[in-house]
Amino acid sequence: MSFADTFITIPDSKFFLRHVVMINYGGKVYTVLRGIEMLDTNLSTDTWWLFALYSIFMVLGMYWYTRFWLLPNDLDAYYENGNHVLNKVGPIWITLGAAAYYLLFGILFAVVYTRDHLSTALSFAMWNFWCFINLLLATPLFK
Repeated sequence: MSFADTFITIPDSKFFLRHVVMINYGGKVYTVLRGIEMLDTNLSTDTWWLFALYSIFMVLGMYWYTRFWLLPNDLDAYYENGNHVLNKVGPIWITLGAAAYYLLFGILFAVVYTRDHLSTALSFAMWNFWCFINLLLATPLFK
């Protein structure tokens, strides 16, 4: 069943994960390119490494999304304990781990913003907090 089959429905976990995957391809490309641009500015060493590592992790994240969550069948298997390789750990723990990843980077970029007043750090912090919230909603805690 598709959410498009009815006018108003309450989104489920799979909806929010699909949403994160869809919005985060563009978000990951932007943060990689902008993060690389930031490496050419006058940054403190810890901020330089934060932008560098985040850019690398975002590229790896694009591969993760494509490998595990791109197709509708992937999401069905992930949430329905089907034949999905991530079910060896479990969708609750994988999704909470992904949410924690975005929370961590949201906090790190917020700290950089409060210290250095870099608008890029503020936008990265906000982006990471938004992904964190959506991944929490994507966690299959209730069925």
